[in-house]
Amino acid sequence: MQRLNRQMLNRYDIPERTPAALNAVQFGTNEALLGTADLLIDAAGGVGVACLRPEVAPAEGVDSAALLREQDGLYTVLLRGYRAEQPVREERVVQLMLRVEDAKSGPEVLGAMPSLALALVDTCSDDMEAELSLAARLLAARRAAGLDGLSFICLGEDAGCALRTRDAIAALADGDAGLVHWLKTSNAFYPALAEGVALRAEAHEAAKLCEAMNYADGMIHLADPAPRLTVQAPEAFRQRWPLDRAGGIRFVDDLSDALAQKHRFFDAGLFATVAPGWLLGLDTLSDCMRHERLRAFVGHAYNEEIIPPGEAPRRAAAPRVVEAFERFENPLNRNALLRAGHHLLRRFERGALPLMRAWAEENFEPPRRLSFALAATIMLYAGARQNAKGRYEVLRGSQVHALIDDPRALAVFSSLSHDMPPEALAYAALADRELWHGEDLRQIDGLEARVALDIAQLQRRPGYLPEDAQV
Repeated sequence: MQRLNRQMLNRYDIPERTPAALNAVQFGTNEALLGTADLLIDAAGGVGVACLRPEVAPAEGVDSAALLREQDGLYTVLLRGYRAEQPVREERVVQLMLRVEDAKSGPEVLGAMPSLALALVDTCSDDMEAELSLAARLLAARRAAGLDGLSFICLGEDAGCALRTRDAIAALADGDAGLVHWLKTSNAFYPALAEGVALRAEAHEAAKLCEAMNYADGMIHLADPAPRLTVQAPEAFRQRWPLDRAGGIRFVDDLSDALAQKHRFFDAGLFATVAPGWLLGLDTLSDCMRHERLRAFVGHAYNEEIIPPGEAPRRAAAPRVVEAFERFENPLNRNALLRAGHHLLRRFERGALPLMRAWAEENFEPPRRLSFALAATIMLYAGARQNAKGRYEVLRGSQVHALIDDPRALAVFSSLSHDMPPEALAYAALADRELWHGEDLRQIDGLEARVALDIAQLQRRPGYLPEDAQV
């Protein structure tokens, strides 16, 4: 079977959209970049990307940069799901990536290219420190060559991610005051939000998909059919980079509303779903939505704890809630539960925790379902173990599953055990300020007692859900 490359596009009737020029650099190859941002920017056209990725240790497994280089920078995204209640099955070969450079000399080689003007970075990447080190080297090379700075699109979870990216790169300048000044005055950093469920196909599924496509692709991504990229940028940037001419990309003056909606209606809902579903023995998000009791539980969480009160706010929230459920229950993409729910602690802090605080301040007790989801998450994470490759895993029965979250937080949970006395486990998890960025969650009215009670129920009754959410 032939490997995907640019020479075969015409033979497979794949419309060619090779960019005319190389004018952008991308740091990393994670799913938010490849499965959402690159997909949408490719559709807009006019952007040719060079990709830089940190060196991959042998223990990390697949070298995505090497695979992309072998495939001329091409990869396939399969969009599957429902749009306006109609099934969507689209296949797109993303073509914007023109070069893939290694970390040894790539930053200096690309930094000396006058044509570069745009950069993309995911500030939530697990490899962020290494990727920003590459960015610092590239920018130092540009300044040494007397070239202009770059405009950075910084994917993140808050509007401050762009300035933090700038400051983190500046901190790598080794005391070079001139470089720091140039960095801050000749480069621009814009926050952006990438939305959508996009996951790289696992090996067994990729093999089946390659048979159906009749070509080999080691970088197939599966995504829902409504990805979105929102960029906070001024008019001058929008004129220079008219990315919004393609569907799915929009520019805003203030990213706050898009972030708030994503955190509330997607992240908080996903948080309410993943750990309870995992403890029920479910494998995918769509399995969770087909489970009668769990779907009712998640529905109660949305209706009573996540959607704002009042007729007008609820009416305004309705489209985002419908979209979230479409993504969760998508039967055309069987999104593995722990992969789709990656970085669950971050989703909790951004999405669920503010809702829980507000609820407790008004009612002098925590919200029932989000508190239960927190107890379930503690049960899921407690006792996470590190394997020989340094990755964290959890056991369910005889099966081992990867747990994708902040390694520092997982290290804390690895010292706990899901069969600890409930009060001790609740105390250890909620009081640990290292987990919650300096906060003690026991300060939320009634949360420690509620979580301890739910942990006790989960220990005694596998498959337990709060009785008032059961059908």
